[in-house]
Amino acid sequence: MPERTADSAAYDPFAPFYDAFTAGSDYDAWTRHVLALADEYGLAGRKLLDLACGTGNSFVPFLRAGFEVTGCDASEAMLAEAARKAPAAKLVHADVRELPTLDRFHLVTCFDDSLNYLSEERDLASAFGSIAANLHREGLAMFDLNTLLAYRTTFATDSVSAHGDVLFAWRGASGGDAAPGCRAEASIEIFSPRERGLYERVTSVHAQRHFPRERVVAALGRAGLACAGVHGVLADGALVPDADELLQLKVLYVARLAEGGVHK
Repeated sequence: MPERTADSAAYDPFAPFYDAFTAGSDYDAWTRHVLALADEYGLAGRKLLDLACGTGNSFVPFLRAGFEVTGCDASEAMLAEAARKAPAAKLVHADVRELPTLDRFHLVTCFDDSLNYLSEERDLASAFGSIAANLHREGLAMFDLNTLLAYRTTFATDSVSAHGDVLFAWRGASGGDAAPGCRAEASIEIFSPRERGLYERVTSVHAQRHFPRERVVAALGRAGLACAGVHGVLADGALVPDADELLQLKVLYVARLAEGGVHK
């Protein structure tokens, strides 16, 4: 079994509440934007590998769109939620940095800023190596990362939200002057009702690292991948060609196998 990683430690206790916390996210619209962009880059088939797939929200719209889906996550608790939601998907418990070759996929995705949980550039390069090892010779890799703006705002503020009877308290520990390459942390306190009017509190701590574009491109190169494009992610999930670390909270990268790294 893979080593328990920082992201699995954050997400194992979070798993029963994750769908409630992300209830405002429109994964169907996001998938439409992603597939439209993938088609522009010449998407060649319908075989998908979704890394850090969590409870399956990120790949369920691809299933509905006719994709053959394999999902991978380091958190067994998140995968258990995904299995209940989408029995048609093949699910693999593995660390993205040490993923074996499962197949040659036309599209490999990694969404919801999952790669920001990797604390070192060598870990990012290892994750990209896993992507390259599973990518079809004509395949596309698409992944998002948090921008510097996210660490200066979302990770630097506190907020409270509720879904039904469950209350979420987000506490950001970053600063408004976070620098490129910074490390940031936030915690989520989850209060869920129990019997006799009592509540149970669960704490999920999320430690991330900002990766500047030049370091991402370099890590892709070390893994045998080439950056094909970087797009800004707008609030509604729409994608724009001019990514700006200080205007958008996320950016979406598109990569291919570099010349000489083509699989048969």
